Amino acid sequence: MIGRVRNLRHAALVGAALLVAACQTDGPQGAGPVTQAGPDPFADALIVSVPPGVEKAPVVLLLEGTGGSSRMHPTWGPFLVSRGIAVVQIQSAKARGRRNWEGMGCGLLYTGDPRAALETLRNRPDIDTSRFAVMGFSRGGTEALGGARSFVGAAAQPAAIFAFYPGCGGVCESDWGRRAPQVPVHIFYGASDGWGNHQGTRAACRWLARGSITYHEYPGAEHGFDAPWEGQFRAGGNSFRFGPDPAATAAAQTVVADALSRAWGTPR
Repeated sequence: MIGRVRNLRHAALVGAALLVAACQTDGPQGAGPVTQAGPDPFADALIVSVPPGVEKAPVVLLLEGTGGSSRMHPTWGPFLVSRGIAVVQIQSAKARGRRNWEGMGCGLLYTGDPRAALETLRNRPDIDTSRFAVMGFSRGGTEALGGARSFVGAAAQPAAIFAFYPGCGGVCESDWGRRAPQVPVHIFYGASDGWGNHQGTRAACRWLARGSITYHEYPGAEHGFDAPWEGQFRAGGNSFRFGPDPAATAAAQTVVADALSRAWGTPR
């Protein structure tokens, strides 16, 4: 999420999510086992949920927003794990000794983290790192849209890219259509997203829809419509709302489940 979040319930949830990364325990909201990913230094910045009883599960990699936390894991972890898909929250700021990405402007900062995380995970017996997708939120969605260059020469390409309310300052761009046009890209936005509407960023993302890029828009939904809490954040001297929208979240989850089912045969 972009900007500073002022919401005590959110802080408590995030704190709990960060603690589970330190040891074996139950995943967020019953998402399955959560463990450290391994001895590599990057593993200290990964939260891993794996579906029980699944050998070599495909994996969805989550890219954080400007807030720099695991805040989207509680929504997407249980949903994907219940379909036999592992989920890895990449804490990109933490990997660099930062708390968040506030004050860093709109430039791409961690597009290469999904590939680095896959390298960390590749020796795990319960995850198939040749079958993966990337999902990003807000700034993380922007990073996901610009991540094709980081997979040049890689042994495998993502099954899909899912970018939730991405872009910044009226700009929304993707290099997947040029570098890897076979990779389907899905962009999700709420029509009432104050951040997206402020400088025309949502419209810029909508204009990307062509070829392998599909744009999905949900009436009445705000920024962070798939988050389980509500609040405000500040960016560029302005205050913006974020909050849950169950109908928009369910619609987006249907899109994600269908795309991954086509790629991996997992349940819709």
